Amino acid sequence: MLLGRTNEAFRDAWLRLELPTQAADIAPLANAAFDSGRPMDLSVRPVLWGGHLRQREGWDTRVVYAQGSFDYERASDHTHAIDLVQSNLIETLSALGRMQLDFYALPIRRVVEEFQIAGALEALEAARSEGHVRFSALSVQGPALAALATWQFHDAFEVLVFDHDDEDAETTLVPMAQSRRVGIVRRIDRASYETSAPDGYRLVRIRSAAEGESLP
Repeated sequence: MLLGRTNEAFRDAWLRLELPTQAADIAPLANAAFDSGRPMDLSVRPVLWGGHLRQREGWDTRVVYAQGSFDYERASDHTHAIDLVQSNLIETLSALGRMQLDFYALPIRRVVEEFQIAGALEALEAARSEGHVRFSALSVQGPALAALATWQFHDAFEVLVFDHDDEDAETTLVPMAQSRRVGIVRRIDRASYETSAPDGYRLVRIRSAAEGESLP
């Protein structure tokens, strides 16, 4: 199944690596996620995961997703917003030891100033042009209506990401995603994945190698 207008197919279950409770479990989790061949979300402490994965053969070819910061919300003008997003992207790439991210997500949790979102999107487009980002995603981190207020005026994303139990996102944002042929990825906990219908793309939160290895 193609993921919207990325026009590419990926494994249906992606892995979001969360920090294990025991430090000794970090390396096994990183290696298990890598060996699974699934897309990996390394947004939580990318420098930590990069330290374990950047030496693995084929690291540059693995599908990696990372969510940006909320820094653009405090931009004082358009140029400042560009700089803040570019700075976060460079920091993330450096932490992971990569030249490119397959997916870079802009998190939206509230309505921001037009110059802030416009600057953030300009930075994303520049990163795509320079080959540092393949696809941009909208990550819903607050009310669905806040994301809608931004998205309806800026058709700038290939992928929409939100929590699987966010009913407002389902009713408010999914129809727009479908009309724009934007791919949909739903975040879900490992335990909930067992009981939730596994249709479509899922971004599964895992904290151990065993949780990732037991995914169907």
